Amino acid sequence: MELKTLDSLIPQYAENKSKQDEIKKLCDKENAEIKSIMQNFALPKYVAGEYKATYTIQKRESVNEEMLLDILKRHGECEGIIKTKEYIDFDALERAIYNNLIPEDVLHQMDAATTIKEVPTLKVSKVKTK
Repeated sequence: MELKTLDSLIPQYAENKSKQDEIKKLCDKENAEIKSIMQNFALPKYVAGEYKATYTIQKRESVNEEMLLDILKRHGECEGIIKTKEYIDFDALERAIYNNLIPEDVLHQMDAATTIKEVPTLKVSKVKTK
């Protein structure tokens, strides 16, 4: 019985996945066009029919450490600044987390290790009627 289910489920999935991919490409294109127009006209919000679009810029920051190292080395501003760097073995970290080897409070502290980068976002939702 389960193999017969696979016989129908796999082709159905492949067909639906293909449709999903086509729709995703179309949605990505429309999303980019809406963001571009809203950016060009400095529109943070716009209502069209039953839908409201909100355009924002999120800031996510990161540092190019290789570039920073190069700049500091070229200008001789390295004393006490450039160190031998330890690094995280992310595979080992993932295994430790999966096997519950890291205490919960440490996991919460680890959440603070994030970067900031600027990413345009778009949210489209139905307008609430009163």
